[in-house]
Amino acid sequence: MPEVTSLETLEEAPHAEVFEDRTPRTVRLRLHADERVPKHRHPESNVVIHVITGAVELTLGEAVYDLEPGDVVRFDGDQDVSPYAVEESTALVVFAPKTES
Repeated sequence: MPEVTSLETLEEAPHAEVFEDRTPRTVRLRLHADERVPKHRHPESNVVIHVITGAVELTLGEAVYDLEPGDVVRFDGDQDVSPYAVEESTALVVFAPKTES
């Protein structure tokens, strides 16, 4: 049976779990203007970020990407990542477990 959630109802935290079943883990990330998430990694995952509102400057390793609403980026979570909100922003982040080839 599908699980349906409205992102607008997820108000309890900046990093809100979207679905009860955490496979793949899906998070609604809300950042205030000028807010940065410190550099970190998700080595066990491939990560997809979909910017819904606002503007995000995404640092991946040494590269910086300017993301706007509708932009989607996918990357290996084994590299440093640090999102910075140029303006108040909301993004959907999916952490897909890596599979062995």
